[in-house]
Order: sequence, then structure tokens, then C-alpha cells
Amino acid sequence: MKISKFIVFCNLVWITVIMCVLLGSLYIQFFIGEQPCRLCTWQRMAMFIIVTLLLMNIKFGQRASHYGLIIIFSLFGASVSVRQILSYIMPGNPGFGPVVFGVHTYTWAFLVFMSCILASSLTLVMGAQKNQEETIVLSRYKKGFFGLAVGACLCFSVATLFQCGLKVCPAATEFNVTAQKVLSAEEACCPADKNK
Repeated sequence: MKISKFIVFCNLVWITVIMCVLLGSLYIQFFIGEQPCRLCTWQRMAMFIIVTLLLMNIKFGQRASHYGLIIIFSLFGASVSVRQILSYIMPGNPGFGPVVFGVHTYTWAFLVFMSCILASSLTLVMGAQKNQEETIVLSRYKKGFFGLAVGACLCFSVATLFQCGLKVCPAATEFNVTAQKVLSAEEACCPADKNK
């Protein structure tokens, strides 16, 4: 298999993984009832931009600028994820939102963004460039991927409108630190020696 065909195949797998993550977040929102916060919405937007750039690779050919933009938006999404992780990192804090395979969704988002940075970097090292041959590879699947991405984008737009209306979405639930919470967290983490 030529490098160009391999990269296109990897782009299709990449799109599929990110779309599964995004559709999973819709399931959590509508079937579990966990409404996304402002930080979650920003992470979703960054993932959609990454999917759009990957679809552009499939439609118009591989370009280094696409992968550069993927790295930029992945850095943005990762920074938002880190901000959310740090909000709940205090010992004794159970975190916010549902847990998937033992990890909170915002931590999964961070791992997705870091994987995007790694994959883009490796693709650039391998030499992503426009090639007429790769624009016709797997052409029968292109419409399906574009349709899935557009449909998911519409679902997220309706979901965000449903949740926030025309106002700004609510901020993430903040961990209100009080002296009592700090003491109870310290006790849970490092219990004092009763014999002293």
C-alpha cells in the first residue's frame, strides 16, 4: 500500500474515532441527562474543526497546512481539557460528570487531543502533500463520511440551542473550596496519626 493511500485510510479511521467520541457525548447528554458545560462545548467545537480538516484532506488531498491547523486546534482543546481536569484534581474530589472505563470524559478529551497532535506530527514527518491519486481513493465512502459529519454537526447545534437557547452556555461546575472541604480532603488523603 502506498503512503498516500495509507494516510487516507488513517484519516478515515481518525474521523471515525472522533465521531464516535462526539456521538458518545450526545448519548451522555440526551440519554444519561448530563448537560455539557461551556468547557465541554469548546472541546466539542475543537473536535468538529479537526474532523472538518480531516474531511478536507480526503476531499482535496493531503496538505501540511491542514495538519498544522489540526495541531493548533488540538492544543486549544487540550488546554481547555487541562483547565477542566485541574478544576477537579483536589484529593477527595470525585470529579464532574460521568465516568467512561474509569476515566472522566474531560480526561478522555485530553487524550483524544494529544493523540491528534501525535498523529498530525507523524503525518507531517512522513511527508503529507497533495497527490491527485489520493483524492480518488475510497471515493465511495466520502459522501457517507461527509453526511455523518454534517448530520452530527446539526445534532450538536440543535443540542446546544436546546440546552443554552440564545444565551451563553453555563460555565463548568466549579469546586467551591472552603476550609471544611480542605480539611476533609486532607483527612481522606492523609489521615492524621491519632496516637500523637
